Amino acid sequence: MYTKELAIGFKDKLGLGNIPVGMFFSEIRPENAISFKSKGNGCILPLIYKAAQGKTIAIDQDTTGWNCSAFYLGYQDWIFDGIECFLSDGVVNGREGERFIKTSKQAKSFVEYYQPKTLNTKVTVFKPLSEFEAYETPELVIFFVNADELSALVYLLHYNAPESEDRIVTRFISGCGSIVTLPMKLKNEGKMQAVWGMHDISVRRRLPKELMTLTMPYDLLVEITKDIDESFIITDSWKAIKDRNTQNTGDGA
Repeated sequence: MYTKELAIGFKDKLGLGNIPVGMFFSEIRPENAISFKSKGNGCILPLIYKAAQGKTIAIDQDTTGWNCSAFYLGYQDWIFDGIECFLSDGVVNGREGERFIKTSKQAKSFVEYYQPKTLNTKVTVFKPLSEFEAYETPELVIFFVNADELSALVYLLHYNAPESEDRIVTRFISGCGSIVTLPMKLKNEGKMQAVWGMHDISVRRRLPKELMTLTMPYDLLVEITKDIDESFIITDSWKAIKDRNTQNTGDGA
């Protein structure tokens, strides 16, 4: 099954309100891709969310948005001087810290943990999974989902592994870190795990309040798709939830 067919079928069967997004690295920027015009001018999460609505997004070292995005996408090896104070309770460039981490020492250690070993020199592309060509394979698949849809994905991930304690990981990390950095780190370590993300308080206010993310390696999506037609999605319980979501969106998306 081609990626495009898999994506269309998966979205339809679950009644997802947003299109699953595929992420991959490219040597060239896709035609008609949307991006920031320069570096340092915005949060990339609302931009990436547009891929779940049908757009292709391309980010490179010159169009990364804010420094945090450049760091978490691997284009630079530090966020900015004083980030450890900004994440804790310091004052950086006249701006109060976010108080996400208790001490600056802990914050510094946290950022160091996610430093890229080698810098990203490619274009990071996010596009609807339903628009992938036969020759394209995503590294990751990102779902922008509400609580009902997230629950369905959690159940599908455990359909063949009900006793697993590590199929899904969730941690303190930035929004872009939860959909790219941590999932890629786990994938590169050979771990077939999904990352539940978008807990980032500073980013949640920029997206619809009901949305969370779940990101997984493409191979994991292929795995859970194999048995989907025998799972709970054929039961009356899921049909009722699917109908509820369809009625709320006004269509069968």
